Amino acid sequence: MKQAKVYDAGRFNRQLSIENDVKVSDGLGGFVSQYEVQGSVWAHICPVKATVAVQGDVAEQHVSHRVLMRFRSGISRGTRLVSGSRRFHVVTAKDPDETGRYLECEVAEK
Repeated sequence: MKQAKVYDAGRFNRQLSIENDVKVSDGLGGFVSQYEVQGSVWAHICPVKATVAVQGDVAEQHVSHRVLMRFRSGISRGTRLVSGSRRFHVVTAKDPDETGRYLECEVAEK
């Protein structure tokens, strides 16, 4: 039997808006992508890794984080989590102990 993970809900100290990409007609027969707010959630954000990529004379920093929240459906690759001016793009989302209580997301900050 799999042991259920226990998380301290008091660590969920950051409110994030959940945004999903939707296609909207551009009026010329095509579509444009827009993010639409789907709700909000309290979460814990923990930095995982930072790397620097150099292209030409420009160095770009890429930071990845782990976001832990109470479980909710509708969050998958491509979902964006927003906190103020910070944007976190979901790379993976999983239920860490398969109990339907929590959702753990690996995200890239852009």
